[in-house]
Amino acid sequence: MKIEMNEFSFEESLKYLDELVTQFKEDADVPETHSMNEEELPLNQVVRMNCTAMSIRIINRLLARDRLIKYVYHAALSQIVSVLQSAKGLKHLDLQADGGLLALFDTPMKKDVEDIINLAAQVRSVNEVVVSKFRLDAGRQVVAVGIDYGPITVFSTDGMLRNAMCEGKPIIASKQLANVRDDSVNITGDIYANLPEEMRNNLFANYASIEDERYFYSPLINIRMHKWVVEQG
Repeated sequence: MKIEMNEFSFEESLKYLDELVTQFKEDADVPETHSMNEEELPLNQVVRMNCTAMSIRIINRLLARDRLIKYVYHAALSQIVSVLQSAKGLKHLDLQADGGLLALFDTPMKKDVEDIINLAAQVRSVNEVVVSKFRLDAGRQVVAVGIDYGPITVFSTDGMLRNAMCEGKPIIASKQLANVRDDSVNITGDIYANLPEEMRNNLFANYASIEDERYFYSPLINIRMHKWVVEQG
């Protein structure tokens, strides 16, 4: 299934969320939502490449009905997918069994890694916008991101998501980092080494270790989206 690049529009995202909020308010019962399937998540067949793996985990702390949790989760997930599809280097997007997302990007140049970091900030901030739209307390639903770089092999027999197999250290490492620290972007030393010095010093000054491997983390946000959230009060 070919990946079609779609430019992410923050204005269109706000309109979409307005529709969801209106639907929610008009219905006493929160509408049933489905899990995204292979028809909604693009897949491009890949053999082997050096790429960046990004694992995304939505942590929901809502003290509410199960259906409300699913509704707000799905709203965030749909907008995160829209953000990811705006990246020109996206090669593979997979909904994981635990409800998280795995995205693989073709990043042959050092400067491409910086673009992935900026994308991670958008992913986290679009969730912040969703939470604000539904008038929920900040922190009730947050996003953790894990990122690593290296060789990955993807097998797909017929181009369908459910039949794809992805292998490689970056996938394992990115998933591990998405689970090690909530509400932040967590990157491996390989990603850190390829960032501009200014980003290393100003954004990823904090670090910790897991299994004797140092990783770096930052509560990254997109300035424009965060400004919108602040203006909403």
